[in-house]
Amino acid sequence: MRLLCSNILPLRMEESQKAFIEYFNEVASNSDCLEIAVGYVSKAALKELGKVVEENRISKVCLNIGMYYLEGMPEGTYHAAISLNEAWKKSDVDGEVRIVKAFKYHGKLYTFYKKGKPIAGIVGSHNLGGIKLEASNLRQYEVSAVTEIPEEIEEISSIIHKLKQPNCSANIQEVNVPIIREVNRALVDQEFVTKITSDEINAYQSKITDTSFEIPLKVPVNHEDPKMRGSNINVCYANGRKRAWWEVEMVVGKEIRDLPGYPEHQVPFMAVTDDGWKFQAWTCGQNNKNLYSKDDLKIMGRWIKGRLVATGLVEPVNQVEADTTFEGMITEEMLEKYGRKSITLTKTTLRTTTEDGTEVDVWMLSFLPRNADVEEVIL
Repeated sequence: MRLLCSNILPLRMEESQKAFIEYFNEVASNSDCLEIAVGYVSKAALKELGKVVEENRISKVCLNIGMYYLEGMPEGTYHAAISLNEAWKKSDVDGEVRIVKAFKYHGKLYTFYKKGKPIAGIVGSHNLGGIKLEASNLRQYEVSAVTEIPEEIEEISSIIHKLKQPNCSANIQEVNVPIIREVNRALVDQEFVTKITSDEINAYQSKITDTSFEIPLKVPVNHEDPKMRGSNINVCYANGRKRAWWEVEMVVGKEIRDLPGYPEHQVPFMAVTDDGWKFQAWTCGQNNKNLYSKDDLKIMGRWIKGRLVATGLVEPVNQVEADTTFEGMITEEMLEKYGRKSITLTKTTLRTTTEDGTEVDVWMLSFLPRNADVEEVIL
């Protein structure tokens, strides 16, 4: 048995010791089968695991995650796990991501095989985040033990295999995992935007009226679809002047604009979102076709796209002109995974006063997933 330790001052590793991440990568490069059962994972670690499996041509892999079925899973981590599971299904890899559902499993077990023979086993305190160091775990000290004795590896493997049985776990896409909604940080500290509490959200929602409009998000079907590529919430990809990735143009159909009670042309109102943000918006443009955030077009984009970023479905693009493969483009496939393809604009009975003393109506904007499993808000 050897110890795999963190290398953090003042407890530096000794010359005879090896870091977990170093040993993991070393033994993975010599393996064709990898099985893991841990309590927690991270988005970055899931992506790193996918990279390790691909680069080392590992043909069989199983990741079993133990704590989220009863505790709830952060939505960004959930979507990253789903993506990894789907990627393995579509590739030549015999792999899957599973969720322990019978109880809270908090162990950390890893086994590595080559041509059917056990070559290494790890037991200890390292969750999957140990394979990808980031800000959240750089100062977290962990210790694990590694064995290369076949009998001990098989003993570890036996527990992992028991956890894979249907009475203990299931494939992540067959389980209704409670989702913990993550904060849309794209609006944090933005000018003209105010954060409100969950109690305030509930107070506004208690005053909604029957005047409500469901506004579809018009996007391409997928990244290969040329239609709608460069309009509406993907306007940053349009030809012409350069726009920031966060900038959007919400174009509302005539059949919605002509309904009774739709906001008047260029009459500002206070928009309160269902995830706790408040900013001014209005309708404008030719024939009143555009729904914009009033003070900065990027605010509406940071609200809509920021929700998708928080779920891990897309990453912000700093230089849109360099995104020739349209990785940052919002698609129908992406919205389906998110759980919503439209936003809802609903009038309340309330009015409020802006900083300049103007009295305006209050409307609710909704874009949270229509998913009953979303049960907690991190504010």
